[in-house]
Amino acid sequence: MKAAAKTQKPKRQEEHANFISWRFALLCGCILLALAFLLGRVAWLQVISPDMLVKEGDMRSLRVQQVSTSRGMITDRSGRPLAVSVPVKAIWADPKEVHDAGGISVGDRWKALANALNIPLDQLSARINANPKGRFIYLARQVNPDMADYIKKLKLPGIHLREESRRYYPSGEVTAHLIGFTNVDSQGIEGVEKSFDKWLTGQPGERIVRKDRYGRVIEDISSTDSQAAHNLTLSIDERLQALVYRELNNAVAFNKAESGSAVLVDVNTGEVLAMANSPSYNPNNLSGHAERSDA
Repeated sequence: MKAAAKTQKPKRQEEHANFISWRFALLCGCILLALAFLLGRVAWLQVISPDMLVKEGDMRSLRVQQVSTSRGMITDRSGRPLAVSVPVKAIWADPKEVHDAGGISVGDRWKALANALNIPLDQLSARINANPKGRFIYLARQVNPDMADYIKKLKLPGIHLREESRRYYPSGEVTAHLIGFTNVDSQGIEGVEKSFDKWLTGQPGERIVRKDRYGRVIEDISSTDSQAAHNLTLSIDERLQALVYRELNNAVAFNKAESGSAVLVDVNTGEVLAMANSPSYNPNNLSGHAERSDA
C-alpha cells in the first residue's frame, strides 16, 4: 500500500506541472496573438491605409474660416449714399474651448463680459454650457468697435471676435419704404434691399487653416478670394425725395388721414425721382417697425 501511495504522488505532481505549463503556454500564446494583432493594426494604419489617420487628424485641426465681403452700396442718381455697410463685430464663443480651459467662473473677467453683453452671468453660462462639445455659438451680433475692443482685451479663453457689417441708412425714414432694410445677416427683407438682394450681395471667400489645441492658427492651408458685391444706383434724387416726404407728411396731417403715398416722375423719361409713404419708420432702429408689423 505504501508503495502504491508513493507511485500516485509523483504522478499527481507531474499532472499539476503539466497543467501549469499548459496554462503558461496558453497565456504566452494569447499575449503573442495580441501583440501580432497590434503590430498588424499599426502596419495597416501607417503603411497600407494611412489616409484614415490623416483624415482624422485633419478633422481635429483643420478649420474653415469665412472671409466676409461687404454688401453693395445703394446711391441716388447723383451718387449720394442711401444705404451703406459699416464694419462691426460679432462676439462668439467656442463652448469646447471654454470647457477645456476650466469653464466659466465667477471671476472679474467673466463678470465684465456678462456686463458688457448685458446678459446675467448665469444665463451666459447656461448658453455656453448648453452644448459643451459645440464649437460655435453667437453671443452678440453687430457690436460696435469700442465694445469689441473692450471684450478682446479681457482675453477670455474660447471668446472670439468675428468681422461683419451693419447696414446704415443716411436718409433714415425719408427713404425707408423705398430702400427697405436687411436682417442681421445682411439679407434684404424689404424694398430695394430685397428686390436687388442678389445684385447687392457679394460672394464670401474661404480660408482653410490648421489650429493647435489652443485654437491658435499655426498654418494656412488654402484660401479662396471673396467676390465683391455690386453697387446700385437708383433714379431717385435724394433732395427731391426729402421734399416729397415732407410735403406728404404735411398733407396727411392737414387732411387728418391715416396714411398717404406720393410718387414724383420725370414726364420726359418716365424715371421715378421720388417715392414716399407716410407714416414711415426709422430703418436704423427697427424695434418700432417690428411692433407695427406684428400688430
